[in-house]
Amino acid sequence: MHKHPLLIVVALAVLAALAALLVALLHQPAARNTDGESPRIVSLLPQATETLYEIGAGDMLVGRSDYCFHPARAQGLPVCGTSLTPNGEAIVRLEPTLILGDGSHATDRERLRALGNAEFLDWLTAQDVIASTRRLGVLTGKEEAANRLADELAAVLLVPEPASGPRVLVAMAHTPGQMKGVTFMKRNSLHGEILHAAGGRNAVDYHVSGVPTLSIEEVLRLDPDIIIIVAFADEMPGGTRDMILSDWDKLSPLRAVRQGRVGLLHGQHMVPAARRTFTLVKALRQEIERLGR
Repeated sequence: MHKHPLLIVVALAVLAALAALLVALLHQPAARNTDGESPRIVSLLPQATETLYEIGAGDMLVGRSDYCFHPARAQGLPVCGTSLTPNGEAIVRLEPTLILGDGSHATDRERLRALGNAEFLDWLTAQDVIASTRRLGVLTGKEEAANRLADELAAVLLVPEPASGPRVLVAMAHTPGQMKGVTFMKRNSLHGEILHAAGGRNAVDYHVSGVPTLSIEEVLRLDPDIIIIVAFADEMPGGTRDMILSDWDKLSPLRAVRQGRVGLLHGQHMVPAARRTFTLVKALRQEIERLGR
């Protein structure tokens, strides 16, 4: 039996309408309340917290993680644990419509989902940062500001590794007197991409999975042109700084040590977020230029 042409047209129109509705629902900001009110956000990801303030959505935050220190006004928010160990009671008490968690495997996703509407954001590479910044704009209705920030980050971070220039090892500060190995910033990471943006080539020129560590013997074999040690503390007593540098001075076979090209940077901007990322790029560039003279 042949179907009536009019019925076919109607059926196709209904299917098209349903498809359009589905697309709209998929792109609808997940954090919006049904009554149109702004979201109530608990952020357990410090970089997301800072970015929300940067794009003008800070007033939507009702809770933060134990480690959300930037900007300073975020410290007045109730503390709700971390993505790894969320404080369920504190989170539920705040009645959030959105919980932001770290996209890493260590995050307790099931527990956070049980507490409410949860979204998990990756922040490990430049592409992650840019995509997550844009997503925060969608979730909060601040697309214009978020896209503007994402575009600025893309312009600075999405650059190739310099074809020439110093081979730089960016190493984490160690406990003074206990330098048994070196934890470093790997090429396939946000810090690695920041190093490229600052004009340096990563002395470890291959991709690394897992925790990036080198033995002292491996550091000696790499023999980087410049070594930059980074610490995340704003305050570093002069004695601690001197002892850390003294431990590196003992590795006299290294060209960077012999030529006085070992530096140390510290401060919470070593953990890049929002526009503080540009501060870290600038600090690394200046240190590379200083040590390369």
